[in-house]
Amino acid sequence: MDILQFQIFILIFTRISSFFVSSPFFSMKGLPTMLKIGFSFAIALIIYVMTPEMNIDFNTPFIFYFLIIKEALVGLALGYITNLVYISIQMAGQLADIQLGFSMASLYDPLTQSRVSLYGRMYNWIGLVLFFSINGHYYLLYAIIQSFSFIPVGLTKLQGINIGEIAVVFSKSFLIAFQIGIPLILVGFMTDIIMGFIARTIPQLNVFILGMPLKVLVGLIAFVILLPEVSNLIISVFEDIPSTLEKMMR
Repeated sequence: MDILQFQIFILIFTRISSFFVSSPFFSMKGLPTMLKIGFSFAIALIIYVMTPEMNIDFNTPFIFYFLIIKEALVGLALGYITNLVYISIQMAGQLADIQLGFSMASLYDPLTQSRVSLYGRMYNWIGLVLFFSINGHYYLLYAIIQSFSFIPVGLTKLQGINIGEIAVVFSKSFLIAFQIGIPLILVGFMTDIIMGFIARTIPQLNVFILGMPLKVLVGLIAFVILLPEVSNLIISVFEDIPSTLEKMMR
């Protein structure tokens, strides 16, 4: 491998490692750093061997450094969009916690380094299990490999950045969170309405003491009943990740 091909490999490795730094699951704090570096190196080596030989003219060191920055930004952007889709699932649980009264009982999640509510943490782990059960990590690897077809390594100028498509991805993440969390939100809302009617018909009953445990019980029962449908919706969200990234790259 001459110096030119080595520089091309460094550009590929930069995009792969940047993608893993910002993408979900691969960027978890529990994974050893050396494992991430070694996995990124292995994937970059496979992509380098699979791609045809490229002849990029690095006239000055400035062009090479510029391409490194470009590859890092491309990898971070693709990983961030993927992570945004995954965070929407956790956001759905947090919306349900607000209605069910668990928003105050938030816990510190060392994996995401943020405070996560109970249902948010539950949806987070359910999403993690479903992601690997449907081989979602293959979807991510497929998306990052396809990125080299849409955005070649030696491309020094990016044109046609569609701001509207970026806004669609952001709005879609909120829509996903609302669709996943709306069943528990409606259950909590209907429980409040029923407790209001009970308070009007039976004034002797202290609904402030009875209301909170009842909402917790009804919320857990509804969560167990609706879990299959919610799981199917989460799986469809994960399966749509490659097409979302492809739209962004196009």
